[in-house]
Amino acid sequence: MDVVVVGCKDLVPDSTRALAQEKVAKLGRRTQVLERAEVRLLEDPRAPQAARRVCEVTVTGHGHTLRTRCRAHELAAAVDLAVDKLGHQVERLKGKLVGRSQPRRVRTTTRG
Repeated sequence: MDVVVVGCKDLVPDSTRALAQEKVAKLGRRTQVLERAEVRLLEDPRAPQAARRVCEVTVTGHGHTLRTRCRAHELAAAVDLAVDKLGHQVERLKGKLVGRSQPRRVRTTTRG
């Protein structure tokens, strides 16, 4: 999966960029349909102090788009929350795709 991390250079340390890139790239291993991820790390000055750092993640591929937005006191915590949310969304998408490709078998009983 191709991961792009976008953010202000002053706001985002290199260690946080690497952490975000590594964690979001792991989501691509769960299903093969996801191709590109964009991670936006920013600060909302109007938000309360406890939730000022924001992590927005958009994952796309094969006509599917998954988005999440999380707030926390630190960027690393916001990235962790966003990856957890996306993990649930990826599992739901994977279940839907498997369900389409492998429909349930209906038992037919004949009485006679």
